[in-house]
Amino acid sequence: MQSPAHIKTSLASAIALRFVSGRFFRDARPYCINLLLSYPEDCKASCAYCGLARTRPTGEDSFIRVDWPVLETRETIQRIARYRDNIRRVCISTVFHPSAVEDTVSIAREIINSANAPLSVLITPGIFGRGEMERLRALGVDTLGIGLDAASKRVFHRTRAGGVDGPLSWEVYLAALNEASEIFGPGKVSCHIIVGIGETDRELSNIFFHIKSLKAMIHLFSFYPEPHSLMARSRRPSLKRFRRIQFLSYLVEKDIITPKALEFGDKGNLKQIRSLSVTEAINGGRPFLTGGCPGSEGDIACNRPFGSYRPGEPFRDFPFLPTEQDIRRIKKVLRLEEILAPVVEII
Repeated sequence: MQSPAHIKTSLASAIALRFVSGRFFRDARPYCINLLLSYPEDCKASCAYCGLARTRPTGEDSFIRVDWPVLETRETIQRIARYRDNIRRVCISTVFHPSAVEDTVSIAREIINSANAPLSVLITPGIFGRGEMERLRALGVDTLGIGLDAASKRVFHRTRAGGVDGPLSWEVYLAALNEASEIFGPGKVSCHIIVGIGETDRELSNIFFHIKSLKAMIHLFSFYPEPHSLMARSRRPSLKRFRRIQFLSYLVEKDIITPKALEFGDKGNLKQIRSLSVTEAINGGRPFLTGGCPGSEGDIACNRPFGSYRPGEPFRDFPFLPTEQDIRRIKKVLRLEEILAPVVEII
């Protein structure tokens, strides 16, 4: 029951492919089929927040707190082809495992040949180097993802590297992000960042501007404690903080602000944003959409319904455009008037 003959799918993807039955809160729809390499021992890394880490109790595993059914790869790809009209993208997520490269290439080739869907691969730097990235690009993978997760070397060390006796390296990840940007080009690389694993707002701002400088996409996740992980008892970031970081990420990605527009407190907390009117952006709701790779038409494909929260809880990121009522709630939580300093535009 392991890759490449078998693969895990997220519960949302399993529902979309009709492997299991289920309904989505507020009629959300998953437009990306998320796949995850499957091995008995899962991952050789020991990231503090991950339920697949080798440090978890034997026999216990989880990923983003949902079930990931193990399915036959061939049948899964056949279903992707069958329901292609409702699918905007497919994404293969890798793990730190010696078989990951060849298994990913094998599965990617079959998806490209059989399903004819835009394909992303979320790689694991340290196993996937420049040569492996070029191999994926030549194969037809159009977007590459890198799960940096930590916003700074300090947090990376504490949660992913030496601080948890892990094999990963901040320098290797940053080098991979730079190489991926060169190989895949502008707007074809995504970088995942988790908010709430010990970083400061200043560190988040710094990594946002770095990702932007590489013309890569910023994809945010809100930390949610994973059962059996080393951070299982850690607290989630407040909704207010996550909303503000979402908004900050949007302003950076859209070139609306520069680092000089931001002011931080002694502990690195965001104190002030100096910007022109942002009412239109907020009212449109786009800063609060799930950050995900786009489909062939440019619309968001990887919208990950409920990836950072439970159905019934306030949406952390929206898998669809927020309604007017959602926008009112966002503004109430955001309290932007506390940190937004208008700038006088000189003509």
